[in-house]
Amino acid sequence: MKLLKTAASVCAQNLRKWQTDQRVWVIGVLLAIMVWIYVDDMRTLSMELGGDMPIRIFPFIFQQFHTKLIYTLPLVLLFCNAPFTDQNQIFVYMRTGRAKWLCGQVLYFITASAFYYLFILGISLLSTIISGGSSISEWGSTLKTLANSNAAQFLQHPFIEVSNTVVKFFTPLQAVWFTFLLSWINAVNIGLIIFLFNLVSGSRFLGILLSSAVIVFSAVTDDYVLPKALPYSPVSWITLNNIDVG
Repeated sequence: MKLLKTAASVCAQNLRKWQTDQRVWVIGVLLAIMVWIYVDDMRTLSMELGGDMPIRIFPFIFQQFHTKLIYTLPLVLLFCNAPFTDQNQIFVYMRTGRAKWLCGQVLYFITASAFYYLFILGISLLSTIISGGSSISEWGSTLKTLANSNAAQFLQHPFIEVSNTVVKFFTPLQAVWFTFLLSWINAVNIGLIIFLFNLVSGSRFLGILLSSAVIVFSAVTDDYVLPKALPYSPVSWITLNNIDVG
């Protein structure tokens, strides 16, 4: 119990530093802008199709390999300074001990990753509601049309892609939950890669390099250049179209 309490304190201290961390604010602004651009594109497409503006668009934001890169690479910027060895962190390490400090850092990656994707989810919901979205419990006509046709490409909206597999086998709530869960786990994995290799190497270069390589590798598998490598690309698994539903 004392271990968890101390670990939670270490985690909370890392999160409090976000208030004055310019990187975090820049990431937040960039994510908000990118989500709004996607939502505005979806709103325009919905009007062209004469359908409703969908709200549950979160499972499709990362559908394409380039959008997956855009939304995942900021995680490297968020965790790039791991293992967070500033003067304050050294003092905390000395007070808590190695085991409790390590548990606190792991808990920080879990919590920060959850906040990261909750922010994207929250911005997507707020933006679609502002844009006139009304379909909450159902996919809606727009998403069903996009899932069963190439209307997005035909109407020249290349950044929008809706998987027929997701619409067919998942309810909107299920798709949102599983996409969030898989994205969350992936973000924790990226954070731990950066933390581990930066800690072992004594520099920030190796962890950033390896985590970036893992993320970029997903573009190769998602773009069907190496489809057989999909089981070895964890970043590719954050979208349900790459998951074996059976």
